[in-house]
Amino acid sequence: MKSLKISLAVVTLLALSSPAWATDVKSLINEQGCFACHSVDQKMVGPSFKMVADRYRGQKGAEEMLAKKIISGGNGHWDKITGGIIMPPHPGMSMDQAKEVADWVLAIK
Repeated sequence: MKSLKISLAVVTLLALSSPAWATDVKSLINEQGCFACHSVDQKMVGPSFKMVADRYRGQKGAEEMLAKKIISGGNGHWDKITGGIIMPPHPGMSMDQAKEVADWVLAIK
C-alpha cells in the first residue's frame, strides 16, 4: 500500500510538472515554440514581442485579437518586418492560454 501511494504521488508530480500544465507564461511560450521566431526585444523571423506590444497596447480588444491570432495564425500585418512570412497557428492552445500570452506581450515596455 505504501508503494502504491508513493507511485501515485510521483505520477501526480510528473503530470503537474509537465509542460502541458505550465502556469508560467514564458514556459508556455517556450513550449509552443514562439521563441523560435520572436524575441522579447529584437526582430527575428517575426516582430519582437516589444514591437507587438508597442503597436497594440492600449487598443480596445487587443488582448482578444492577439489571442485569436496566436491560435489561428496570422499574416499580412507585419509584411514590412517579416517579408511576408506568416505566423503558424497554435490550435493546441486554449483561448485562456492565448490570452495569458497576449497579456504578457502587451505588458512589455
